[in-house]
Amino acid sequence: MITLAAIFGLFLIGLWIASRIEEQPNVIAKVYTQRGRWFYLKYCLITCMLFLVRMKYYVYGKRRYHKDEDMDKLHELSNHDQAFDAVFFQAVSQNGIYICTGTERRHGGKLNGLVYIVHPEYGVLESLKLPKTELNADVVSLLNKKSYSGEGISFTPIVPMKKWKMSYNGLMRIQNDPTKLVQVKLEADWTSNYDWFFVEIDVPISTIARCMAVEVWTRQFFQNLKEAHQSHYEQMGYVNGTLQIDGKLTSLVDIDAFRDHSFGHKRDWSLMHRYIYCMFYLSDRTKISLGVISHHGLMTHLELGFVSHPDGRIDPIESIDLRLYEHAENGVLPEEFEFTFESAGKSYDVKMKFAYEAKHYKGSNDEAVMNERFHVCEVNGITGKGISEWHYNKNMFKTEAVD
Repeated sequence: MITLAAIFGLFLIGLWIASRIEEQPNVIAKVYTQRGRWFYLKYCLITCMLFLVRMKYYVYGKRRYHKDEDMDKLHELSNHDQAFDAVFFQAVSQNGIYICTGTERRHGGKLNGLVYIVHPEYGVLESLKLPKTELNADVVSLLNKKSYSGEGISFTPIVPMKKWKMSYNGLMRIQNDPTKLVQVKLEADWTSNYDWFFVEIDVPISTIARCMAVEVWTRQFFQNLKEAHQSHYEQMGYVNGTLQIDGKLTSLVDIDAFRDHSFGHKRDWSLMHRYIYCMFYLSDRTKISLGVISHHGLMTHLELGFVSHPDGRIDPIESIDLRLYEHAENGVLPEEFEFTFESAGKSYDVKMKFAYEAKHYKGSNDEAVMNERFHVCEVNGITGKGISEWHYNKNMFKTEAVD
């Protein structure tokens, strides 16, 4: 019988051989590496490695090693200058209300924070410092480490993986009339009975292996993978609460919602080339999160995501027929967008039409250009709404000056 140690040893030998095979990769747009002649060998090696790494999760489950209470809290920032701990929330109703907000804790009492609210009567409302996102963290939150809070924004974990308090109290700018400000107060509970999707465990092995096997393997490639590692998980849920705009009250009742949480040694936005991330909230209560990411020095094409069904089942997405270089590589964003993806052996056809959009910046030098796009959609004939984020590195092309 071949032992696990023997299998792992064979993998290391294969990895050593593959990393020393010289090949000139086919690269599209000077970024996106395509399959080389050793693709299938590398695919098999990565598949074996990931299976061995994940075996303990298959046997015991992820919560034995990543407990809810340890994951779903404020995390201590590492000593790196670019240490981070970030949370992001969305809520979208079928009658046209969109909420998009989040914070990214950084050193020096700072956080990157933003609030967008789309309301049928006002269009897009933007928090005042946008398109800039750097905010001052609340002193109390820095001391008690119980909430992500700054300049009117606050997110507080109440029950791990079950309940968060989310609030905003402050002025917002009307995008269509920037001279006009409105007073906004959002008070809501984000709750969930869905499982959480942990990227490093729940993305199918075949998907990661396929994305890694197209890259050129060098010692630096694997070193970059190690240094850039982040913990990232996502979860679907519901929002209940109230939204007041200049005193006019809107009740938020069981609105479909999403959140994610990312933390790690560092997050360097200058290394991210591009991504398109989409969330869909369908009229039958199906919720979908998916993204295609291109990262300098790591994977130039990474696919990930999942489908949350109305009965609570979660199916990981296996493949996404969306190539970044085919869609707005020049920064000119389309008004409509279509692609397909596969999940649990089922094909999904996606159609999107963007109704509103806005732009903001992140990073120590505004390296990340984020386009938040609020859309109506149709997935396999089922209508819905959602939010899509199109990210660019500002060095890809000349962008307008930041105010």
